Amino acid sequence: MPIIAFSADSYQNGRRIAKKTAESLGYRYVDREILNAAAEKYHVAALKLIKALDETPSFMGMSSKEWKQYLAYIQEAVMGELLDDNVVTHGVAAHLYVLGVSHVLKVRILLDPDERAREVAAQKDVAFEKAKKIIRRQGRQRKRWSIDAFQLDETDPSLYDMMVNMSQIDPEEAVGMISAATGYRKFRPMTYSIKCMQDRELASRVRAALLRNFPDVRVQARDGAVVVEIKALKREKQKKAKAIKELTGKLSGVHYVEVHVINDIFRQAVESGR
Repeated sequence: MPIIAFSADSYQNGRRIAKKTAESLGYRYVDREILNAAAEKYHVAALKLIKALDETPSFMGMSSKEWKQYLAYIQEAVMGELLDDNVVTHGVAAHLYVLGVSHVLKVRILLDPDERAREVAAQKDVAFEKAKKIIRRQGRQRKRWSIDAFQLDETDPSLYDMMVNMSQIDPEEAVGMISAATGYRKFRPMTYSIKCMQDRELASRVRAALLRNFPDVRVQARDGAVVVEIKALKREKQKKAKAIKELTGKLSGVHYVEVHVINDIFRQAVESGR
């Protein structure tokens, strides 16, 4: 059976539909609660991981290096859950890093802006017009977040298999529509799509393990073969490549490691100018 990755312009509304869908299908529901395990594994406060899902780096907040690490820890935790079928995810940005895996049904839940504004007005005890400004600002921030994090605009309809406007559809009907879509042949797990998910899960584990010491690392994996790309000065190449091979080779599922070292021309220019 497939996996369903939910995205929503209203977190609470998306969470309600995602949970109802999981209950209807008898699927496991995966949300931000799994971040507690990731936080414990990497000795990071769970609140920092949640913050990384909602905010971008800032001068007074998270550094870019920390943000990338936190997102990598989150992605690793979620991908581990997605190795099994019959899963519904929400609130962990899975829809942005499972593109191309055919047995993942990606669903975007929308709410009429005025209805969202009324929700915000009630929650924050503010005037309706102020609530409208808040949701517009939130929309801009969320778009910027998804582009900065994954170079994808999560408001782009082409990223999804299904868009559901809850302003015109009863929640139970929406759940029924989404549940019915899981029966389409396209979303059945196939050998290729399962392998694709396994490769991405391995790549996410390798990247999470390397990011602390190699912040610009890029990782690809296929059938246990891992290709790592980093930047370094010429004098550092052999040392860094050796360290990466040693660390990566210890991870389960890794059978072969190849390291591509790209000359760091910016650091080289800085050092040559001293």
